[in-house]
Amino acid sequence: MKRIGIIGGMGPMASVDLMKKIILATDAATDQEHIPMLLDNNTQVPDRTKAIMGQGPSPVPEMLASAKRLEAGGADFIIMACNTAHYFLPEILPKLNIPVVSIITTTVDSVKKRGFKKIGLLCTSGTARTGLYQKALEENGMECIFPVGEEQKLVDAMIYDGVKANNLNYDIKPVENLLAKMQSQGAEAFILGCTEVPLAVEMYHLKGVFIDATDELALAAVKLAKAD
Repeated sequence: MKRIGIIGGMGPMASVDLMKKIILATDAATDQEHIPMLLDNNTQVPDRTKAIMGQGPSPVPEMLASAKRLEAGGADFIIMACNTAHYFLPEILPKLNIPVVSIITTTVDSVKKRGFKKIGLLCTSGTARTGLYQKALEENGMECIFPVGEEQKLVDAMIYDGVKANNLNYDIKPVENLLAKMQSQGAEAFILGCTEVPLAVEMYHLKGVFIDATDELALAAVKLAKAD
């Protein structure tokens, strides 16, 4: 089996969630049948959204340092436990000797196979601003419905003030109202396009048809790790 390298720490619980989903997606009866993984839990990677908004330093040096540690440790390919970080991949890929599996590509491929035409996107304002998901969905013949302005701030607040702060008492009602509005606009399902959003769904018991980008990345990583 190939060894999976994970650039983590963005945030730490999202990294644990990705590893858990890889383990759960692996058909294994013993420890030895599970896929070897290396996690670089680099909590010093600067905030990706702030960097995209021009409000903080670039995360590229720390992301590249993590990738190089994973390469040196024997990883055969890399995945990242952060959607927003994929915006910076073009700066990193030319300096790597092993491939990176994209959470964006794997998620959009899964959405297309399921036959959805209008998709809601729940992500950070940084990911929304990059247009990564919107462009990929449109190129595959799907319409993307996503919050803007104050409504996007509701999603950001859930991520930063709720999940990242481990706030179990966070008031989720405004986000529930937002999901209902996006459904009324035609959203058939929602991409959980931030690795903290699946955690929010679990923590706050959100309801809807959800496509967990972390799940999709885990499945793709397992498939590649077991490929001949």
